[in-house]
Amino acid sequence: MKVTILDVAREANVSKSTVSLVLNNSKAVKLETQYKVREAIKKLNYTPNLAARELTTSRTHTLGIVFLTSNHFKKAYAFDSVAETLLYDTSNGIYTGLKNTDYALLTERFSSVSNPDALPSLIMNRRIDGVFLIGGLFTSDLIEHLRQINLPTVIIGLQYNGTDSIFSEMEQVGYLAGKELLEKHHKRILFLNGPANSSNSQKKLSGIQRAFSEYGEDPKGLYVVNSGYTGLDGYKSLKEIWESGLRPDAIFGASDGITSGAMRFLFEQKVNIPEDLSVIGYESSILSEYSPVNLTVIDAHKEKMGEEACRALLKRIEKPRSNTVWLGIPPTLSHGSSVIQR
Repeated sequence: MKVTILDVAREANVSKSTVSLVLNNSKAVKLETQYKVREAIKKLNYTPNLAARELTTSRTHTLGIVFLTSNHFKKAYAFDSVAETLLYDTSNGIYTGLKNTDYALLTERFSSVSNPDALPSLIMNRRIDGVFLIGGLFTSDLIEHLRQINLPTVIIGLQYNGTDSIFSEMEQVGYLAGKELLEKHHKRILFLNGPANSSNSQKKLSGIQRAFSEYGEDPKGLYVVNSGYTGLDGYKSLKEIWESGLRPDAIFGASDGITSGAMRFLFEQKVNIPEDLSVIGYESSILSEYSPVNLTVIDAHKEKMGEEACRALLKRIEKPRSNTVWLGIPPTLSHGSSVIQR
């Protein structure tokens, strides 16, 4: 026989409403009473009816994180997989933003591109009050569905019309990298960029081109290769350029994954960084921090993005009709020892 909320109330010797308050993490219940109720829940192996709870409270007090990946069947740390540094670092910021709230978090990895008609289970089951979409690998159908069901949504890492979005200012990312390398008199800069059809890739390219224009440098000194964001993509892209005979004096990697892959190739070729070739990366993550070379990177401030996304989502839940939030987080240059004066 299924255990009900009344069974829990009898076991804990409290009212049904008190059990409901505990289930909703209310601070109105004394700690000792909360303890009694939770012990009764544990003893009876009671599972709350989430659908009924939502009907009575209008809230689940749960938010969802959906990490949008190209292939959710691969290991997150595989060399041919996109390193999930964006998920890890922005999630830390979200946890910080939720520290003094009653909200819990559920996380799901999901591939919208491989199955455009599918929906994340968190959204299908309506188990959440709002959702963070992390990354840009999604279809417009997904966003349209979220709008139809009025689920508060914040996109992290990409600008999207009509939807709250928190992102790094990508044009400035490219500009800062180009400025740093040109000021140190590099003349043959290889930009290992992301996919050509990505708006983020296009903005980074626009930024580095702006730096070339401002410094009066010949644009022929900029070599651009587009690929995916995995370590293997960075490795193969640089290998192809190397075998063509081009020898850049600097490399800018559009992500820490791409940069790590390129550095593996350089290591195999016994190229010394920065003596033979300067390297600058973008993101600032565990990959760049644990690199054997103290990398110069453009810091995306992903934890800050997570915190701001949290503020935006909580505001959207409380004030559904408020103006759309578009917030660009300015990147900064973090100097290591991987770039030298030429």
